[in-house]
Amino acid sequence: MAKRPKNTALPLQKQRDHIPRSSPPFLLGREAEIALIDQLLDRIDQGGATLFISGAPGIGKSALLEEAKNRARERGGVVLGMTGVLAEAHLAFAGLQQALHPLMKQAKSLPAHQRSALLNAFGMGSASTEAPDVWLVALATLTLLTEGASHEPILLVVDDAQWLDETTRQVLSFVSRRLSSDPIVLLLALREGFELPFGDADTLRHVIPALGEADATRLLDIQAPGLSKNLRSRFLREAVGNPLALVELPRSLRSEDDREAAWAPLTERLEHAFSSRLSDLPEVTRMLLYTAAENDGSSLYEIIRAGEVLLARNIDVAALEPAVSAKLIDLDAAEVRFRHPLVRSAIHQAADLAVRQKVHAALAGVIEDQDRKLWHRAAAALGPDDELAAELDLMARRAQRRGALTVVVEVLQNAAKLSKTAEARRERFLQAAEIVTDLGRPKLLEHLLREAAVDPSDELGTARVGWCREMSQPLTVNDPGKISALVKFSDQAHASGAKDLASNLLWRAAQRCWWSNASSDTCSNVLAGARRLKLLDLDPRGIAICAYAEPLRRGGELYAKLKALSERRGNDPHVARILGSTANVIGAFDLGVSFLAESTAELRKQARIGNLARALFAQAWAEMEVGDWIGAMREAEEAIRFAEETGSTVWKAAATIVKAKVAGMQGSLERSEEYAAQAERLVLSSGASFLLAMLQMARGIAAISAGRHSEAFEHLQRLFVPADPAFNAGLQFFALADLVEAAVHSDRVQDARSVIDEMERVSASGPVPWVETMLSYGKALVAANEAAERYFLEGLGPAAKNWPFLRGRLLLAYGVWLRRQRRSSDARAPLRQARDIFDALGASPWSDRAREELRAAGEASLRRTAQVWENLTPQELHIAQLAAQGHSNKVIGARLYLSHRTVGYHLQRVFSKIGITSRSGLSAVLSTAGNSAL
Repeated sequence: MAKRPKNTALPLQKQRDHIPRSSPPFLLGREAEIALIDQLLDRIDQGGATLFISGAPGIGKSALLEEAKNRARERGGVVLGMTGVLAEAHLAFAGLQQALHPLMKQAKSLPAHQRSALLNAFGMGSASTEAPDVWLVALATLTLLTEGASHEPILLVVDDAQWLDETTRQVLSFVSRRLSSDPIVLLLALREGFELPFGDADTLRHVIPALGEADATRLLDIQAPGLSKNLRSRFLREAVGNPLALVELPRSLRSEDDREAAWAPLTERLEHAFSSRLSDLPEVTRMLLYTAAENDGSSLYEIIRAGEVLLARNIDVAALEPAVSAKLIDLDAAEVRFRHPLVRSAIHQAADLAVRQKVHAALAGVIEDQDRKLWHRAAAALGPDDELAAELDLMARRAQRRGALTVVVEVLQNAAKLSKTAEARRERFLQAAEIVTDLGRPKLLEHLLREAAVDPSDELGTARVGWCREMSQPLTVNDPGKISALVKFSDQAHASGAKDLASNLLWRAAQRCWWSNASSDTCSNVLAGARRLKLLDLDPRGIAICAYAEPLRRGGELYAKLKALSERRGNDPHVARILGSTANVIGAFDLGVSFLAESTAELRKQARIGNLARALFAQAWAEMEVGDWIGAMREAEEAIRFAEETGSTVWKAAATIVKAKVAGMQGSLERSEEYAAQAERLVLSSGASFLLAMLQMARGIAAISAGRHSEAFEHLQRLFVPADPAFNAGLQFFALADLVEAAVHSDRVQDARSVIDEMERVSASGPVPWVETMLSYGKALVAANEAAERYFLEGLGPAAKNWPFLRGRLLLAYGVWLRRQRRSSDARAPLRQARDIFDALGASPWSDRAREELRAAGEASLRRTAQVWENLTPQELHIAQLAAQGHSNKVIGARLYLSHRTVGYHLQRVFSKIGITSRSGLSAVLSTAGNSAL
């Protein structure tokens, strides 16, 4: 980010000592708001909080913030502040840098990657530094704030939050969710009509009401004494309890008979009230005000110097005294501050286009910061300028290195408008559009694509437009018709030499095949496109394309390729996530776990929270299938937190379904259905058929756990009925073992045989080990007695060790079969093994059945003893496990994106729940939680 201007006007300080300061705002009728602020400050040591106050312009938000600052200082707290300014919204992290400036000396104590990200975000880092993810900057901010709050409580005040730059808003969103244990209060003021998409159930929100009649009358009498009865009634009526209106309208409307302004909306009337004072000011004062209104900073030095350029004369700071007297601005140290954002808006509108252009040119001449100078040069430009456009391209790259993607888009748009040729203009708009696809702003994307005006004969340009539109649409939209268009775009990109784009387009087409239940012909069309690309045999995208298009038919060969790639690991989290998700799609969860663990570890270091939600869900699903249920619940819980952070409904729903399925397998049926109901509400809003299919699988296994096999069959059969919203051809084989078991135990053996036959047909020869094990299990359940044992033994081969829960079910079913064949002594060993597996997993319904069968086979079995750590939540268990490994609270906090005080709070709860007093007792208590979870 371009650094905010320094206070370079200090030599002018003595010249302005005589300028009167405005009196503080009145707080009449704001007792309830002040009491609320006092409550937050009084309990700040018990933990932080976030409070939004909102209201109309002039309702008194800023006055309340100033009062909060004074009261915090009286209590010995540290006050940090930032103010959103519309003219500064293009400066990435501008608001954040305002607030953190007093703490930056402490930045040297931050972990290296956090410090680097924060300095780079503020334009203070090395030019070679990689672009910081905004969430890594947010983590650095959280660390800096919580470290500062460990010495003194902090009040962080944000005024006009609606005009903060987007990167600062994202950081505040991150921080606001993590203040529960730290002495930090975040107080934000927001103008009515705006929404900031952050906060959670604990975020306090308060709308400031208009003043009551008595308070409004008192304020008017103080500000405008001696009014006639008619004027007094008129102002009270028109101000409708707005304090700013009560102060400003009498001043302007008593001096002129402006009937038109009286009928305008209140905001416009207030703006008119402020702009009407300009005509009474000297020319030099007006020009300085125009300059201040257009400047993207508040430096008095810059405004005075730019005014000198505009008027070709020396200007003394006293030239601003009339504006101070007119109550339009305040001078604070070396800065010019408008008394209210409406003042700035009014002065901006009062200046015509020619004046604004001259002002921007003058500011460009005096501002030293490279990026801000360019911004004003662009605003002053009167026509195409390729040299300036090229400089803006470099500015866009600098912004991209800071992770300020919204700034990149705006700069590229400015560069495009300055381009002399249609080709250069089109390229810059397309570059901006490609970045916007990651920002979730479809209207802006369509605007950029319209401005790009790509000719249909431009095959590469058309393919890029197709890619942008595709990536702006969620995969959850079930539209097989998009697939053929993506294949066509891929061919066009390939023909134009853009093989990387062509590969990405085909991979997306293959993903749509899996998500949209595409026909076999459509899938074949995608695979034919992949063959035309001639991708390398172990190209991750090539493997992914085949997997998503034909997960069962190509499973065996793809498993071999993934296994080969698992032995040559890199550190690219994107590639690892592709491979891990691909492994999951074909049922190679044993390989998916390691790929995804590698991906999430690297994504965690880089604070790529948006990608983490998806990757953690995929890791949780894989861990669930390979028997690491503790890890699955841990990853699912964290995926939900990050999905909430980034607004990713799909991945929040998906991770919640993992929790529902694990809880169902463990016999926590009420909790399982609670999670399922939560997920269902999210699923219905997303319209994703794959989520509905997953949800039916979770409800199916929960019903089997409860012994309700007919109900389970009804849930699971929905995946196989084309007319059902939960139908999903790509996920059907995931439900194979459950559906067959439910069918057999509800007298639907023929249905079970039909599903097995179809799965065998589709998977052809050499399915992945998981599918092969499930097929053996299914065949054993439906086989005649003489063939059943062969299938049981096939299923219990070496590969079954990778699937503990499935292996336990095979052992249980085999033991039951042996006992019913009057081979009770042979039945005890598999039943005993099944019991131990289920005990280790915590699958209590299955453990109970194994014990019942063992008892029937002539062997007594003690009930499983619950472990004390099982009372911990997934997050508490995760923190306890990390602490048991010797990690400090700070290290754990950095890993989990929590403050160290929050980690300490959770550890105290852990100690209380498991009956220990220090970390030294953790290892012994958690030893049975499984090495994989550690």
